[in-house]
Amino acid sequence: MASFDDDARFLAETFRYSGDTLRAKSAGNSDATTHARNHSYQEGLLLSPLVTPLLADRLKLVGQRLRISEESIDAFIYASADIQAECHAGSTSSCVVRISSSLVDLLNPDEFEFVIGHELGHFLLNHGVIRMEQKSESLEYAIQNRAQEISADRIGLVACQSLETAVRALMKTVSGLSSEHLRFDVGAFLSQLKNAPEAMHFESRTASHPSILVRCRALLWFSMSGMVDDGDAAHSQEKLKMLEGRIMNDMDKFVDGPARKLIEDGKNDLAIWIAASCVVQDEIFDKDRQQKIAEMFGDGTLEKLKNFLGDLSSSTAQDVVYDRMKSAREELEGLIPVGLESTVNEIKRKVERQLG
Repeated sequence: MASFDDDARFLAETFRYSGDTLRAKSAGNSDATTHARNHSYQEGLLLSPLVTPLLADRLKLVGQRLRISEESIDAFIYASADIQAECHAGSTSSCVVRISSSLVDLLNPDEFEFVIGHELGHFLLNHGVIRMEQKSESLEYAIQNRAQEISADRIGLVACQSLETAVRALMKTVSGLSSEHLRFDVGAFLSQLKNAPEAMHFESRTASHPSILVRCRALLWFSMSGMVDDGDAAHSQEKLKMLEGRIMNDMDKFVDGPARKLIEDGKNDLAIWIAASCVVQDEIFDKDRQQKIAEMFGDGTLEKLKNFLGDLSSSTAQDVVYDRMKSAREELEGLIPVGLESTVNEIKRKVERQLG
């Protein structure tokens, strides 16, 4: 099966959300995609000009806008009361898009383009391959998984070429209501964020998607960059960078904040024990070094560290501190398995530089 054109991947990368930082390390494995395709041929309805002409035409149009070869996409409708769409792309060569019948019935053809474009965005940005490469459902990946949704929404916007259409599709998805019952007042819809609670620890660990409200506002801000309308990505990059900060603030406030705090706490804990290791190895804990530790971690941590080390003999201090440092490293690894090594090296350099 033919691969999508290189400029399709380039186009998608142009619109990638800056918080979506994980990259695939391989071309993936096509077995997962093949399995999804075989299952869908038996349990779903393939979009085709003969059987589903309107939907097939819209799929073809989206593929053209995103510069994807038709041979790379198999799209199916399956019977379900759930409002759901998904993309199976275990490799970079092809994908299977599955959309529930309830979602198709809810959307008009333009809104269908957004949903198809969103799912193809996951394919073009190799999100399926990245998921296969992850060894655990860590906080690090939870944050990335949510960032991937922001990226895919942007590709969906490019596919349907209308912010209003994209927001309508998202409003229908979250409410389950058809056009008959909705007045598409974007401002009124987004005003719900004023009453939305800030992120909670449980949601930060488990939510695979940001809220629809956050996604809609992110799309609104992205559209303000002019990238979609101008057709000149380089022209709008500086403006986009300014808008990205707003999106990141929303993500932290409403979903990612507790996860990021846990990660920062883990980094800080490891840094403390790396500093303690420097103290016991050098056998230097004079007033100058104590002052530096207080500046790094606060007076309270300094006092706790002084009491802790004061209770240890010189013969056992190194082993005990090493065990604490090892434990802190393992805790951090559970949170950020992919970024662990680079983070540990950065913490070591910073601590050693500050301690002198």
